[in-house]
Formats: sequence, C-alpha cells, structure tokens
Amino acid sequence: MSNRLRSIETENALGTLGLFLMLVIARLASHAYEPARTFADRLTSFLARRVIDGIAVIGWVVDHVPAPWLAPCVERSLQRAR
Repeated sequence: MSNRLRSIETENALGTLGLFLMLVIARLASHAYEPARTFADRLTSFLARRVIDGIAVIGWVVDHVPAPWLAPCVERSLQRAR
C-alpha cells in the first residue's frame, strides 16, 4: 500500500510541477518573441528563450529517464497486461 501511495503522491507532485512550468512558459513567451528595440529587449528575449529551452530539457529528461523507484510498479503492470 505504501508503494502505491508514494507513486500517487509523486505523480501529483510531477503534475503540479508540469503545470507550473507551463505557466512559466506562457509568461515568458511574450518576452521571448516580441520585437527587440533596445539592448535590454534583446537580452530579455535571449534569456527568456534559454529558460524555455531549459524547461524543454527538463520535460525531455522526465519523459525519457526511467525512475528507479517506478521499476517495480511498471513490472507488475506489465505482468498483469500479459
């Protein structure tokens, strides 16, 4: 029971983190792609685009790197599917 509860809590935490990162991207998108008139605008656009790139890397890592604590849950669900 504790493993199942832990995975539900972790899933909720990752979901909350994902929603927060989506809000950050929404906030930065206007700064990242607006026309730059001054050096400060260019710097702000550059930094906003790099932050968006960093968030994309975080998403890729979460999707592609397996979590060691999740392996037993995945094995059990695969055995049930067979």
